[in-house]
Amino acid sequence: MNKVYHYEIRSVEVVSGNFQTIEECVEACKNECDELGVDYDDRDVMLFLSNDFGETWEECTEEGEFAG
Repeated sequence: MNKVYHYEIRSVEVVSGNFQTIEECVEACKNECDELGVDYDDRDVMLFLSNDFGETWEECTEEGEFAG
């Protein structure tokens, strides 16, 4: 599976581009949160993993595993 990640900061309507690793995605998300003054641990900050075709996005954890 070609894992592609992105993050969303819904309280300020930010959606990132795609990242090939969860580590890159988390680092970029944390940096964006710092710049925007948003708490990274806020529920409106979410990480996502796509399916093989980038058509379906599922929320995931910092480890890149499906949340829930």
